[in-house]
This record gives sequence, C-alpha cells and structure tokens, in this order.
Amino acid sequence: IKQGNGAAAISLGGAVIGFTLPLASVIAHSVDLLHLAVWSAVALIVQLGVFLLMSFLLRNISSRIEHGNIAAATMLAVASLAIGMINAASMTY
Repeated sequence: IKQGNGAAAISLGGAVIGFTLPLASVIAHSVDLLHLAVWSAVALIVQLGVFLLMSFLLRNISSRIEHGNIAAATMLAVASLAIGMINAASMTY
C-alpha cells in the first residue's frame, strides 16, 4: 500500500470493514467480555475462511493483488464485505 498498490488497498479495506461489521454487532449485543471475545474470534475465523476460499477459487490471489490486479482485489473485498454483513446479522440476540 505504501508503494501505491491500489489492489492491496482495496482488498485490505474490504477485509477491515468485513471484520469490523461483526465486531460492531458483537459489541452492541454482548452481555460480557467473554462473549465479546468468543464472537470476535468467530468473526476472525470466518474472515480467514473467506480468504482461504477465495484463494482456492482464484488461484494465487495474494500474488495477483501484489501485482496490482484490481479484479482479484475487488472480488476478495466484496466477498469479505458480504460475509461480514451476514456474520454481523447473525450475531444478534
């Protein structure tokens, strides 16, 4: 990102927002710190799963993003956001 790689910025932005959405829901609905920690860990694992799935579907996604492939970065960002929204909606009481 420091070197001006727009693809890296897109994928990181999608991942950050995709992870933050469930965290915001968990913060709003947690009854104590233990629940907050557990559901935050679940959100992290889900986001890592999305990355692994997209890595499987789009071979060499990390190197594609490193080389500035905007399409691959956008697909990863959209997948992270979509799963983040679903995850956030499911983390309510």
